[in-house]
Amino acid sequence: ADGYYYLGHVAQEVKSSRECFLIEFDKSRTLKGKVQLCMQETPLYDILHYEDARQQPLAPGDRVLAPWEAKAERFGPGTVLKIMENKEACLAPNRRGVLVNFWNGQTKEVSSDQALRI
Repeated sequence: ADGYYYLGHVAQEVKSSRECFLIEFDKSRTLKGKVQLCMQETPLYDILHYEDARQQPLAPGDRVLAPWEAKAERFGPGTVLKIMENKEACLAPNRRGVLVNFWNGQTKEVSSDQALRI
């Protein structure tokens, strides 16, 4: 519960609540050489369907969740400033770059398949 967004999947619905789910996060912690699963009860309004969101077309001004760090493990909110063409972006063919201004003042280029419209 650090305020960032992470990739994960729904492990199960929380009993006694139709609006809350138990999420197992993809990046689990390692403690003394043993992997510890990282799970958290999460309300439905904080869950974003990754595949659906990444297929939404983006335009300047759209609000997105996107990774701003090199490891791309944490996602944070930002605003799309520009959609980069392949020749402008340093990306593989058929991927476009998206210039995002993040909540923390950083401006970074991320792959269009990592910028999730919210």
